[in-house]
Amino acid sequence: MTTMEAMAARRSVRSYTPRKVEEDKLERVLEAVRLTPSRHNEQNIRVIVVREEALKKKICQQAKTQPMVEQADVLLVFCATDQTDFMMPCGQYGYVVDMALATGFALVEAADQGLDTCIVCAFEEAAVKAVLAIPESARVVSMVVMGYGADDSPRREKKTLEQIVSYEHF
Repeated sequence: MTTMEAMAARRSVRSYTPRKVEEDKLERVLEAVRLTPSRHNEQNIRVIVVREEALKKKICQQAKTQPMVEQADVLLVFCATDQTDFMMPCGQYGYVVDMALATGFALVEAADQGLDTCIVCAFEEAAVKAVLAIPESARVVSMVVMGYGADDSPRREKKTLEQIVSYEHF
């Protein structure tokens, strides 16, 4: 599968089977995260792989997030480890860009491996930190559930290039 095919195949899945993700597929996704570019090559990232049922249940309950967190075999928790107060000249926090790239790389590689995913951004950060013993200095930016989907709903339609791209001016 090419990169473009993986991106086209990727869809958000919110219901999962109990099938386990093979270790080699998980390792490939984590390797994609490791290869992610980051601001000034800071590599200020920690991905916590959560497979333990009890932990996923606590995250789902205490962080007030979606049931798919418990259903999917794997939950990836993306954390910025340091320099979370660094503001880029454009006015954006650098770690947010780094974590978005890491999350995106994971999603594309998971699709390439035949895995289904969904980004989880509806959670209480403090609760996730408490459950996973994440230091106060780190930021939990996103989570990704990953496994084998229980539904085969098609990917939602995307806007056309003409709707999202302009040249020279907005």
